Amino acid sequence: MTEIKHITIKEITEYTPSNEPALYITSERDVADYLTLKGEAVCICVQNEEQLPAFEGYKYFITEGVQYSGHLDMVYCHIKNIPYVIGEDEDFIIREECPEDLPKILEMYRDRACKNFLEPLPPLNSPPDYITPEARFESVKNGYMLFEYGIWIIELKETNEVIGRVGFEYCDESTVSMGFMIREDKRKKGYAFRACLNCITYMKVNHPELKIVARVSKKNKASLGLLTKITNMLPGVVEVLVEK
Repeated sequence: MTEIKHITIKEITEYTPSNEPALYITSERDVADYLTLKGEAVCICVQNEEQLPAFEGYKYFITEGVQYSGHLDMVYCHIKNIPYVIGEDEDFIIREECPEDLPKILEMYRDRACKNFLEPLPPLNSPPDYITPEARFESVKNGYMLFEYGIWIIELKETNEVIGRVGFEYCDESTVSMGFMIREDKRKKGYAFRACLNCITYMKVNHPELKIVARVSKKNKASLGLLTKITNMLPGVVEVLVEK
């Protein structure tokens, strides 16, 4: 991913359009409004929550004096509607989901193995308990920003094909659950194993305080074998919970 500049501005007169992707950080409402009108990505810097009402209409905030790195890049991507890339290897990238991915995700969930071992997606446009695709994506996007993790997309570099999903779901304040799925025609190629290792590295760098568990049915021999391989390579990093 192209490097994103983080530019702090206190006065409108300090603004100079950047030739590179840039996130502008300011604590002044008039500066934020001016930059927004210019089409720039803007993040508000506050000292405390009491200042938030003064920035009604803005969604992305940071706290003064706190160090941020990848979070700011994620803010830029969300404002510009660019899927944030969390990792990659020679064959694929792991990125946030975008609306265009939904048909491909639904197709993967129609696979028999997925139906047998994965919880179904919430019903879309089907009463009584349904959500729209737009509402579903907004929920996914908000989850990425709130937790700085989620279930991501695995996309092949060469063809831009969506071949699977991998990532983490919230369990409680101290624990996340790792999950993964690979499109049927792309299995047994090592993608799931490498994607899981990539995500584990991301989590250990960005959220080392969180415990990682992986729940798997004892009938799911393929996933159980993959998780055994991971725990042998990374002892003590992932707790595998085998269920009936």
